[in-house]
Amino acid sequence: MEAGDRGHVVVEVHGILVTVDIDGDPVRCSPAPALDLYPVVGDRVTVSPPVLAGDPPVVTQVLARRGALTRLRGDSTRRSRDGASEHVLAANIDLAVIVAAVSRPPFHPRFIDRYMVLAQRGGIDVALCINKCDLGTELPDLEVYRDLGLPIVKVSAKDGTGLDDLRALIAGRTVVFTGHSGVGKSSLVNALFADEMAQTGDVGGKRGQGRHTTSRSALFRIDADTAVVDTPGIRSLSLAGIARDELIDLFPDLAPFTDSCRFRDCSHDHEPGCGVIAAVEAGKAAPARYEIYLRLLTEDR
Repeated sequence: MEAGDRGHVVVEVHGILVTVDIDGDPVRCSPAPALDLYPVVGDRVTVSPPVLAGDPPVVTQVLARRGALTRLRGDSTRRSRDGASEHVLAANIDLAVIVAAVSRPPFHPRFIDRYMVLAQRGGIDVALCINKCDLGTELPDLEVYRDLGLPIVKVSAKDGTGLDDLRALIAGRTVVFTGHSGVGKSSLVNALFADEMAQTGDVGGKRGQGRHTTSRSALFRIDADTAVVDTPGIRSLSLAGIARDELIDLFPDLAPFTDSCRFRDCSHDHEPGCGVIAAVEAGKAAPARYEIYLRLLTEDR
């Protein structure tokens, strides 16, 4: 069952068992007790035959990860198998597609800002997908994201608007669809396939915030080169675990200006001689992005 240097791909995790794609077939496997890392969706692993007849095959190694999307401690919706401070939602991801809705649930830029920071922390490129464009609601202001050069697609999983643009965006990549509960991530996954793959549900809740339809991350392969990981919707997202002095490094458009700060421990929010503040005042850095940085710097984690 070994698959050479690239390993086999984990497509779903079910408590103490994981489903691994082995030569195109989903096979339930049991992680070896001595593994340093517990497998997550997207991991590449090596698998050995079962020790005893009737037992599942054994995941013997989790290969080196890249591009991991991690939810940090302090998130009230976290479900971690061992109560660790970090919960890896998916690994070996090329692109995080942050899915937001024009309404139902309402558009939340602060949620997008937090996702962008977490994706940057995990070494993952980011794109923005605005779903439910069939509702006839005015599109939210996306200027700050356009100015960053973020790819933006406007789609409707219901009537098919923009799906070709979404397919072109993700072609040849392993991507993760992530975002607020109820924005339609699973509906988009289904719309990209001829047959329904992921469970979906109607938006509910007292404020139309949406309810969870995907209970755990799962990988769906569109073709030999393209795969989508659908993740559970999240209602709250903490930046706990990101130190204040680390946050600026997760803003690649602002971080280069820290080289000219007068003080090495500059927090870039009030100090004299701050290179970031000077760049914003000189028009070299976007004020909107700096405002996002300040907001995340001072919010509870």
